[in-house]
Amino acid sequence: MINNSKSTLFLMEQVVVIAIFAICAAVCVKILVISYIMTVDGADTKNALIIAQNAAESHKAFKGDTRKILEILSGSTDSYYNENAILVYFDANWQPSDDIGASFVLHLITYGESSPVIFADITVTSLITDAELISLRTAARRSL
Repeated sequence: MINNSKSTLFLMEQVVVIAIFAICAAVCVKILVISYIMTVDGADTKNALIIAQNAAESHKAFKGDTRKILEILSGSTDSYYNENAILVYFDANWQPSDDIGASFVLHLITYGESSPVIFADITVTSLITDAELISLRTAARRSL
């Protein structure tokens, strides 16, 4: 009878150790998943910032000429173009893409055509999460 009690106690101890190990493993997996998501979000935000800065610098360099800005950002004029707005789509690797395979979109809107300064609002949005990654405003002096 005493021998049976010791083996039951040993089995209970093993079950408790396995349960604690399983809980610790689950917590570690959750932490790894959260850190991976944060890394991907950080990389997307960094790339969105680079694209938005390129758009802002192009806006200043070309004094608000949206056609030239579109050519610099997308390599062509196949994306959406208007005199006052452009849309440039990017795939998951931040390469210019068409709107069907796109993961991100840059939207540039210019205004202030009657003033000596042309303003532009630039936003980069994730099409997957529908979240705005970067938004900035810039201005360029109109050529005389």
